[in-house]
Amino acid sequence: MHTILTSMHFMPHACPPRQALCQLSGALRADHSEFATNPQERGAALITALMILLIMTLLGITAITTSSLEQKMAGNMRDQYMAQQAGDSIIRDAESWIFALTTKPTPVCPPTSTERVWDTTCLPDVTQQSDSWWSTNGYTANVANIYANQNPRYVDELLQRVAACLDCNPKVYRYFFRTNGWSVGFSNFARGLYQSTYSRTSDEFQN
Repeated sequence: MHTILTSMHFMPHACPPRQALCQLSGALRADHSEFATNPQERGAALITALMILLIMTLLGITAITTSSLEQKMAGNMRDQYMAQQAGDSIIRDAESWIFALTTKPTPVCPPTSTERVWDTTCLPDVTQQSDSWWSTNGYTANVANIYANQNPRYVDELLQRVAACLDCNPKVYRYFFRTNGWSVGFSNFARGLYQSTYSRTSDEFQN
């Protein structure tokens, strides 16, 4: 009697034919097992993107802050240079007025519009005077400065008279003058006070 052995292969969890529900369950188990192999990689792309976005935001804020600071610095320098140029121009205008005089000035306090020369003994400290004082007592240039917020002004003062030639007949004296110039820049935040000292001799005047 011969016994015929037939080999049979069994597949675990095999789905019977035409059972779609069983096939779907197997697919879900396969996907779950695939993700479960690398659980530490979940959300890595999101964290990386957020870090890059944070770095880019910080760089943008830094660039904007730096640009704004540089713009303010440039504006302040421009304001300062305008005040300096206005002060230099008013100093030259005041000096030219003194050198154009044909008669020796008589300093008074306060001077008249004709004399324009202060006596140094009664001139107040020009460094402590307000805008209204300069507007009342200072003289402006013949040409208006359109680039300054206010026209620059000046006051001239006679410092002293020194004998330049004692043996001369008539005697020759040297008159020392000082010009005080006040100016502002494109805005009133930049201010300047400039001074120059120069002299003329009495024989340079006609009388």
